[in-house]
Amino acid sequence: MKKQSEVKEERIVEAAMQIFAEKGFFKATIDQVANIAGISKGLVFWYFRKKDKLIKEVAKRSLPLDVISKCLHSDLKGRELLKRIAEEYIKKYSCDRNRSLLFQTLSIRNIYPMVRRDIFKLCNTLIDKVAERVYGEVDLDKRVRIKIFLGALLCYTLSSNKEVDVDTYISKVVEIIA
Repeated sequence: MKKQSEVKEERIVEAAMQIFAEKGFFKATIDQVANIAGISKGLVFWYFRKKDKLIKEVAKRSLPLDVISKCLHSDLKGRELLKRIAEEYIKKYSCDRNRSLLFQTLSIRNIYPMVRRDIFKLCNTLIDKVAERVYGEVDLDKRVRIKIFLGALLCYTLSSNKEVDVDTYISKVVEIIA
């Protein structure tokens, strides 16, 4: 069972995700986050000393790290693992809020070096784990293949005019990458 402090912190992050998705990281205020969370502005700052720390937490959650980690906890390997990651990725970003936060996170990485550093570190660690499970080894070629795979998923997410259905797209991308 979660502690009361963990529940409040989660409420703050969820409220921030909602307001940041609607207004953007820069236009959203801590007052708005506090109102949506149903707590005081001071309590938001108790958990997150600065708005930057809250942005960093939301940015981290906006990435597909949770999707990849969850899929890596399965027994899947090779094409089956890639297929599952693709399905879960596309499902996560079919939600307007998640898609908006992902794009905002990608756009702020040059403004917030801490976000860029964490994104690079976390993503590279997971890319290596996926490459190991898919190909049985990790080298430059395998890392690039996984990055291409994730880029293809991002392109599908970005596209408002889906030329092919999701299952066909996933199958084709997995076929090319595997």
